[in-house]
Amino acid sequence: MSGAVRMALAIAAGVLVAAGFIAVLGYDPLAALRVMFDTVFRSWSGFVDTVIQATPLLLVALGYALCFRARVWSIGGEGQFHLGAAAAGAVALGLPAGTPAALALALAVAAAALAGMAWAYVPGWLRAHRDVNEVVSTLMLNFVGILVMSWLIRTALRDPDIPLLQTPAFPEAFQLPGIGRLHAGVLIALALVPAIAYLAHASALGARSSAIGANPRASRAAGLDVPGTIMALFLVSGALAGLAGAAHVLGATHRLLVGLSNDFGYTAVLVALLARNHPVAVIPAAFLFSALVVGAEGVQVELRIPSDFVRVLMGVLVLFVLAGDALARRRAP
Repeated sequence: MSGAVRMALAIAAGVLVAAGFIAVLGYDPLAALRVMFDTVFRSWSGFVDTVIQATPLLLVALGYALCFRARVWSIGGEGQFHLGAAAAGAVALGLPAGTPAALALALAVAAAALAGMAWAYVPGWLRAHRDVNEVVSTLMLNFVGILVMSWLIRTALRDPDIPLLQTPAFPEAFQLPGIGRLHAGVLIALALVPAIAYLAHASALGARSSAIGANPRASRAAGLDVPGTIMALFLVSGALAGLAGAAHVLGATHRLLVGLSNDFGYTAVLVALLARNHPVAVIPAAFLFSALVVGAEGVQVELRIPSDFVRVLMGVLVLFVLAGDALARRRAP
């Protein structure tokens, strides 16, 4: 059975389990599924929301997919996302409003990527040179990164004219162009997919990553630069998460605000796992998870069903995909 068929069956099984869960709560599962579909695909606003939410998921999950292929379990995208957003926001608010748009956006995006890389450097170095568990270090730094951005919004970058915890709106030169609410960050994310796919499947870094993921001890014995490869994976992943933060604030919100992320860094872990760490498959996986979140909000508004049920569905989907892969490996000759 092909991987695509297994994924389709896993998604169908996950939907059935979620429908059963909704029924147990005393609601109509068919009505909930109908509202979710209508919210995402029969409403232009809902579809645009889905694409906008999928963009940072796609970028963060691309970095995760690269790391996971080497069995490097970096889950620091949430903190790197916030630091990238903060860096882009600081540049947007710090440079003169008359800065040419091309230069302004280039500087903001570069600052975001560098901030994400810097935030990934510490856990990357600890994992590569001191064998410190990267799950723990990246998870802890997520909270620090979120608090750093929150502190900046409450102090140096806060808009003094309103009581809300947010910055002033960015000058127009620092806003990504687009059509309506659909911004150029969507195209940037999609353009990076073939680049990351090449990096994963056709580059020396991808080959070393696969070898390290298969057997790190044998890779060291063969003379591969295991620490250097791990550091490179962390830095690329951090840069992508920082770019996700820049795309979201420069293209969607046009300002920094507390509660900026819809758990993008954590949901992207599930996206990468559902895509089985294949960069191209991350595109539909990111759109699916974004559609689930946006659709669940519609269900909560229209049917008063708590939107938390979608988190159950996400976890079930990934569990079924992983279980299918494990069964396929066991049956393989």
